[in-house]
Amino acid sequence: MPKSNAVMLPADVKPIRYALTLTPDLGDFTFRGDESIEIEVLEPTSTIALNSAEIAIQSCTLTLSDGSALSPVETSVNEEDETAAFRFGVELPAGRATLALEFSGELNDKLRGFYRSKYRPQDGEGESHIATTQFEATDARRAFPCWDEPALKARFQVTLLIPSDLVAVSNMPVAAEREEGDGLQRVEFAETPPMSTYLLAFVVGDLRAIEQRASDGTLIRIWATAGMEEQGRFALEVSLKLLDYLNDYFGIPYPLEKLDHLAIPDFAAGAMENWGAITYRETAILVDPESSSARTRQIVATIIAHEMAHMWFGDLVTMAWWNDLWLNESFASWMGDKAVDHLFPEWEMWTQFVSDETNDALGLDGLKNSHPIEQEVNNPAEIGQLFDAISYSKGASILRMLEDFLGGETFQQGLHRYLGRHQCGNARTRDLWDALGEASGQPVAAMMDTWVKQTGYPVIDVETSRGPRGIELAASQSRFVYEHVADPESADDTVWQVPLSATTTGGAQPAPLLMDGRRTTMSLELPAGEPADGWVKVNPGQTGFYRVNYSPEDWSRLRPAIQGLALPPSDRLGVQNDAYALTKAGFLPVTEFLSLAEAYSGETDATVWSDLAANLGDLDSLLTPGQDHDRFQAYARRIIRPIGRRVGWAARPEEGHLDSLLRSTVLTELGNYGDDDALSEAQARFAGYVDKPGSVHPDIRTVVLSLAAKRGDQSMYDTMWELQKDAAREEERVRLLNALTRFEKPKFLEESLRRSLSSEVRVHNTVRMVVGVASNRRGRDLAWEFLKANWEEFDRRYGEGGFALMRLVAITERFTTHQRLEDVQRFFADNPAPGAERTVRQSLETIRLNIAWLDRNRKELADWLAGRG
Repeated sequence: MPKSNAVMLPADVKPIRYALTLTPDLGDFTFRGDESIEIEVLEPTSTIALNSAEIAIQSCTLTLSDGSALSPVETSVNEEDETAAFRFGVELPAGRATLALEFSGELNDKLRGFYRSKYRPQDGEGESHIATTQFEATDARRAFPCWDEPALKARFQVTLLIPSDLVAVSNMPVAAEREEGDGLQRVEFAETPPMSTYLLAFVVGDLRAIEQRASDGTLIRIWATAGMEEQGRFALEVSLKLLDYLNDYFGIPYPLEKLDHLAIPDFAAGAMENWGAITYRETAILVDPESSSARTRQIVATIIAHEMAHMWFGDLVTMAWWNDLWLNESFASWMGDKAVDHLFPEWEMWTQFVSDETNDALGLDGLKNSHPIEQEVNNPAEIGQLFDAISYSKGASILRMLEDFLGGETFQQGLHRYLGRHQCGNARTRDLWDALGEASGQPVAAMMDTWVKQTGYPVIDVETSRGPRGIELAASQSRFVYEHVADPESADDTVWQVPLSATTTGGAQPAPLLMDGRRTTMSLELPAGEPADGWVKVNPGQTGFYRVNYSPEDWSRLRPAIQGLALPPSDRLGVQNDAYALTKAGFLPVTEFLSLAEAYSGETDATVWSDLAANLGDLDSLLTPGQDHDRFQAYARRIIRPIGRRVGWAARPEEGHLDSLLRSTVLTELGNYGDDDALSEAQARFAGYVDKPGSVHPDIRTVVLSLAAKRGDQSMYDTMWELQKDAAREEERVRLLNALTRFEKPKFLEESLRRSLSSEVRVHNTVRMVVGVASNRRGRDLAWEFLKANWEEFDRRYGEGGFALMRLVAITERFTTHQRLEDVQRFFADNPAPGAERTVRQSLETIRLNIAWLDRNRKELADWLAGRG
């Protein structure tokens, strides 16, 4: 389990400049290296300690400023702390010195450090590899000994010795190349500006690029394995436009000469913001005009925007320590959507932001086992657990809330101050609040400390009193926790400074009120002639990070506004999401949400449908097979069928991006709830797909494959498996792998699980398949038993932290029985998972909540569904 003491290096030495040479061997998957590190001894010491993990150090020499050379009298390696220490036997004076090291290591298969990635070349012959890097958070130390902490910035001059027929890419442009003999070439890169180790990158392989210079002269290139490079055209076009926008918004020009985007066949996350050399999973950057969906194009644009925002927020200015990780990730998430909204306003990114970011974060942060945005962390296992919806999505949401409160122009001015003051250095959360406070004159630090230093968020209980001239709104706040269902009397004295806003039927919307206590009031004036009995919507636009609970009368008043589409999409989305969360927490009866959901049968917005579908699906997953579940499925079909008939299976010429997303969501949900027409249509279209994949439009290809699989037989299973093996594009392979987890017969799900760990499935897709089977009602128990039986291998691959292990542990969240609760508790007590320790606690809490919710609502739900026929 994580230790309580910080695994940080002594502060007596810091690096100034690294001259690093590496020779990767893609035959035996090893590498050799040497480095010369210019250091500054800040105070006299006899020992120099730095980070090193899974590295064999062959030699060490220290040269002092007077030219004298020392060798260590003792070298000690601490594998647990991931450090190497050199004791020199004499006291080293303060001042400059040079530390020279020779070392070697393995190009591992764990998707971290300096690792190998395999792929099948476009000619289909054999298997090829590239050597690539993933250093965030603490894995640069697996490629070379270094001071692997974000505040210890230094300059890097990288040289790679590689086979003459391969290409090397790093953060900076190539400065010199020359042949070395024996089939090797030396590639020297220009020196970097001061930067953190986790942002360093180098990639070696048979790579090709398409390129274009931006309007400011920056060279932008999209790299992929040979033959795939043309699928980077969309990414190149988006990157060029984004650079113009970001240069203008930040007020500081992009500081490097070039910006490379590299598609990596095996990649743990979606992308990584290495300065000037961003790496991506192939599905996150490559777009095939013939076979990529509208959803894929949006994902690619959004991820590129997120990573490019990091070039300033994270790379130019870096957090001082990992407790401020959110400064990087939250900002990039918020800024990424802001930039994409500028480029593609028709995509309505801010409505999607509410569903994808705000509601995702509200869901996680409603658990007692959540954590503050600003979280103290010590060792690498604890750091890895910060890469979750709190650091990304909650932080992004409170930034959106703050921008709305301060005003866009003022907020931008504050960011200019922050970036200008700290560029090429490190910063803390308070530095950002100070800059925004200076620009706005508002008490930003006091307000935002309540959001970043405290776990959770408030639910605002609203009561209205109505008169002929207006509506008086009385609001009170308390902490929202899902555990309210189990313990309604539990008290929590946490208070937030809430930017409270509201709007009414007539459009009255006063300026936001900063609610800094438990209770406040707000007056809403009504236009002349506007009846006082109309609806009130608190938190218009869902810009605030809180939930709202109305009186029964005010919930009822909102229903006609939803049915008539009088509320904007983001507000229609927010009303049902709040209602479902309040139902799960025991503030509202489940029948309140079910009745409200019926008002959405005329809904036309893709994002509203996506969010409502997620909530209905969550409720569906809690119900055990039987009469109540059958009735719930029939209820869901009644809500969805009207929009299903409207969108149909074929796109119309006048349709746009959101229409494509709507069709995909609605048809998927119809099939998931057992609609015979949808399932039969999917089977028929799959038959055409087998003969000619292009016969199924890319926007519904995932729908067709997944729904066809639900009633598939052995022949279909075998066909899908062969199709994914032969797929030329990763996007198509992923569609098919996902479909292989949607079969209903257990024997096919068991086979998918077994194959997920085979060499035929990429390491990052293994997790996708296990999670996919677990999300299938008929595969939930199978996936858990498989995870337990193969825990040693999963732990070897993913156990040292990161997204993958947390996703695997989280498959237990769907359990609803005491038996499974005890099973999960027992298993992780016997098999600790330090890289996902918080996720284990969150899963156990969620299982308890599921059990308590069912105990509370089972009879009422059954009676209500029976009454609906």
